[in-house]
Amino acid sequence: MFGRAWPFRAPVRDGLVTLWPQLMAAQRRHVPCVNDEVATTWLNNDAVRKAIHVDKASGAWQLCTDRISFRHDAGGMIPYHKNLTRLGYRALIFSGDHDMCVPFTGSEAWTRSLGYKVVDEWRSWISNDQVAGYLQAYENNLTFLTVKGSGHTVPEYKPREALDFYNRWLGGKSI
Repeated sequence: MFGRAWPFRAPVRDGLVTLWPQLMAAQRRHVPCVNDEVATTWLNNDAVRKAIHVDKASGAWQLCTDRISFRHDAGGMIPYHKNLTRLGYRALIFSGDHDMCVPFTGSEAWTRSLGYKVVDEWRSWISNDQVAGYLQAYENNLTFLTVKGSGHTVPEYKPREALDFYNRWLGGKSI
């Protein structure tokens, strides 16, 4: 409906990324799915809060907040990846190297944290006769791959490269 998964480009000045309200004002855009006026009114209504069992201690409902009070950790997926790869299932973990939501360094760190022996050292992988990213493969059929110039949604930002590595991976060919 609104184009790309992240249709707005936030200029970085002095190492700071523009915040959402300033970005929307600069773009002169209105995105209905983030207008919180109706939701805020409804979710702060006493009858609604009572009906959905909101604890008074949680405070007023807000669309965005810089104060997050987690009391429950849903856990991670690492044990599942470890279990499935040890059972022989192949796993390809990939990240765009320009992903500001889930940086590739974090994905690389958790794949490395499994403690598997490296069987294919960091190397470039090629698509369309160009370096398209880098990969490292581990024992137990685990491969970590980066896609150069891609943001969070790799097939959207780099469709040709994504199709290329998907086809090779699914076909059991070397990437």
